[in-house]
Amino acid sequence: MRNRVGRAIVGILALILLGYYTYKQEQIHTHSMDPFIVSLGPAVALHPEGFEEGINMNDERPAAAALQGAEAPAPQQAEQPAAPAAEAAAPAEQAAEPAETVEQPAPAAPAGPQFDLSSWQYVLVNGDHSIGQYEPEQLAYLNQTVDETDIQTSYNPNRCAVDARIAEPLLAFALGCKEAGYPVFLSSGYRSYSEQAANFQRVCENNGVSDGKDSNGHYISMPAGCSEHQTGLGVDITDVYRPVKNDSFFETATFEWLRDNCADYGFVLRFPTGKEDVTGVMNEGWHFRYVGVEAAKYMTENNLTLEEFWQIFG
Repeated sequence: MRNRVGRAIVGILALILLGYYTYKQEQIHTHSMDPFIVSLGPAVALHPEGFEEGINMNDERPAAAALQGAEAPAPQQAEQPAAPAAEAAAPAEQAAEPAETVEQPAPAAPAGPQFDLSSWQYVLVNGDHSIGQYEPEQLAYLNQTVDETDIQTSYNPNRCAVDARIAEPLLAFALGCKEAGYPVFLSSGYRSYSEQAANFQRVCENNGVSDGKDSNGHYISMPAGCSEHQTGLGVDITDVYRPVKNDSFFETATFEWLRDNCADYGFVLRFPTGKEDVTGVMNEGWHFRYVGVEAAKYMTENNLTLEEFWQIFG
């Protein structure tokens, strides 16, 4: 009996000891894992390829859309200054509007023929428009009384020199006058820059002036570079040789025929009476200028000088 009680006590003690041992092992295991979990933190070594922090990898959107979604806040910040830039552009456009309203359209040329003033026959030469030391590319030489009708291209000091492009029209013009029964004389054509300089000096000395102008402020001789004679497109035509050209020529039948028929040959009376303030030159009824038939007729019909012609078509 005593032995049974002893074994029972021993068994109970063994169960108590086994339970206590089991409890202590659970406590030891739990406390030994906490430091490892805290120090390890998130499982950073397990990020899959292409992972971007803050993106839900379970999102069914494509990766590009997911990236745009993650970067959306940045463009919003960049777009905020864009609105002031657009607003700043608006005043610039508004400032440009007055310029459009202020700008005046170029005056329209009159109805009828149009003229390209860049063409050689329209060159404007006067006291305000110098051609410097210009020389015609080719000169032609005409008999002064047109008793001989050949056109020469070799230098001949005994003939009237002109730009070769007007030689034929000028010859026809002079012959027309002669055939009408009036004497004609090609008094002076092309003058070089140096020749015009010498002529200007001579006229100034003979008239007691230094600027080549008369008492009314009109040129009686043009400075070198400002004379139409230097172009080879202007020519002095009289009835006979006149050492001094003056208003007495206006009383001749030759002058009347030349004035009334010059446009048919492409010439205009360059410095007419009554236009001195426009041309800046004293009236010269002997000075004719080639501009071509169409322009000559237009200028004559409308009583225009070359300066006024340029104001309209320039």
